[in-house]
This record gives sequence, structure tokens and C-alpha cells, in this order.
Amino acid sequence: MKDLVLKTLRSMRIEKNYTQEDISIELNISQSYYGRIENGKADLNISNLYKILIILDTDYIDFFLQVKAKEEK
Repeated sequence: MKDLVLKTLRSMRIEKNYTQEDISIELNISQSYYGRIENGKADLNISNLYKILIILDTDYIDFFLQVKAKEEK
């Protein structure tokens, strides 16, 4: 499930034309740390997930519906 969450975040970020740097600036973290989050090498906490979804203008319910859809494929 974690991999699907991270893949979904990455694809949504790219779809909305955000770079890792764009997201990291909004989160007030380094780009390299954000990259490690997306790659599963650093933990993604609920607070940062919520902030990322706000940046991506995505409702958390819609987000997890997308994750579930990918899981069912």
C-alpha cells in the first residue's frame, strides 16, 4: 500500500506540473528530503501527506480512491 501511495503522489505531482522542489518549498523541507519521501527512503507522516494533498489541490478521499483503484488493477 505504501508504494501505491507514493506512486500516486508522484504521478499527481507530475500531472499538475509541480517539481519536487516546488513541493519541498511549500513544505519547508529540502528537495532531497522530499525526493527520499517519494522514493520511500524517508517516512511520509500524516501531516506532510495532508499538506501535499492541499498543495496538489486534492481531497484526501479522492486521493485514496485513486490509490485503491491502482491497487485493484
